[in-house]
Amino acid sequence: MRRVLYFILPVLIILGLAGFAKRDELILDAVGLKAKRGSLEEREALLAPAMQFFIPEGREGPFPAVIQFHGCAGIRQPFMEQWAKVANEAGYMAVVVDSFGPRGITRDVALKTVCEGTMLLGQERAGDVLAAYDIVRKRNDVDASKIVLAGWSHGGWSVLDFIALDPPRRWPAGLARETLQPVEPAGFIGVYPYCGLGNWSKAVGWRKPLKGLMLIAGVDTIVDPKECPALAEKLNAKGAEIEVDIYPDADHVFDDPYLEDEYKDLYNARDHAEAAARYKAFLEEIKG
Repeated sequence: MRRVLYFILPVLIILGLAGFAKRDELILDAVGLKAKRGSLEEREALLAPAMQFFIPEGREGPFPAVIQFHGCAGIRQPFMEQWAKVANEAGYMAVVVDSFGPRGITRDVALKTVCEGTMLLGQERAGDVLAAYDIVRKRNDVDASKIVLAGWSHGGWSVLDFIALDPPRRWPAGLARETLQPVEPAGFIGVYPYCGLGNWSKAVGWRKPLKGLMLIAGVDTIVDPKECPALAEKLNAKGAEIEVDIYPDADHVFDDPYLEDEYKDLYNARDHAEAAARYKAFLEEIKG
């Protein structure tokens, strides 16, 4: 994802905007024009079959809900289900969204494109966040006032872009403008998200304050571990309430016990357990 410059730098050079106060906004808008445009209804129809709903056993709704967005390599079912279980323990319905399956993006393709920042940037996938949020908030068994958005890595970037874009004020790349009920998530959780160049939250901040939690891998080799704490400090100065937990010895995907053998060393059981406890505690705080 550090190669998001693949899209950003050429636009910067062409537009020659180095001295403009709104340079980053204009660049991201220009990059967003590359996305094929469709309606929110079409995006919801695309994603709906690829959304899984995990409901707490022995409880009655309406439930608070957390919508989970996977990283750039695609959905890993056992990995997402383990976090859905944590959400269920907190009394939440967990909704797992597969952004790649409906688009025919395989893991190999994702690693070479999405992870390299050449396809489906955060501001375009933010349309998936909007579509999933709109589907979930219309369910009779969901408390629409308590929907939390959670994203891992690229999924975290997409959620951060969605919050900064604040539709319908500004629409995600690839979605046509239309009438939309106000979007009011109750909070967000970012697990080692990408917060660097090309992130809308970094470029423009947030229009509305929001409670959030960032779980950061201190020695992350995929995203810069300094970017998100700096972004949280900037957003908090403007009224946000973002808690940042840094795990000093953890690398990217430190919370994935299902990694292939060659990557097993990245898993950190102690930090995973602490992160899961923080995830649950944050959800319980939002639930009240």
